Order: sequence, then structure tokens, then C-alpha cells
Amino acid sequence: MTYRELTDNELSALRAFAAEFGRTWKERLAFDYWPVARIYVTRDGRECNELHKLRNDLGPRWLKGFKL
Repeated sequence: MTYRELTDNELSALRAFAAEFGRTWKERLAFDYWPVARIYVTRDGRECNELHKLRNDLGPRWLKGFKL
């Protein structure tokens, strides 16, 4: 399956999420946020819609193979 390139905002959102949740960030995103379409809210209270868009556009298979 071919995937599109990430935007700078999407990549920044993934890096911020990973920085907050550490080495298990991918599992956290895959199991706590994506199955129920939960929007990640940053520590400063900002909604991170980029991660939700990635979920809708690329899905869990993409996340499993993605590396930062």
C-alpha cells in the first residue's frame, strides 16, 4: 500500500505526542485515541486535530509501520 507524505504539521504533532508519552507513544495513540476517534489535547490545552486527520487518512496499518 502506498502512503502519502506527511505534512510538517502532522510530523510535528506526532513528535510532540511521542515526546509526551515516551517510548510507548505509538501504542498509546493506537489503543487510547484512534479506536474511538478521540482527539488528543496537548498539555497546554490545544486540540491536536492533525493526529485525528492521520487516523482518518492513513489508519492503523500505517501507524504500525511508521517510524519517527
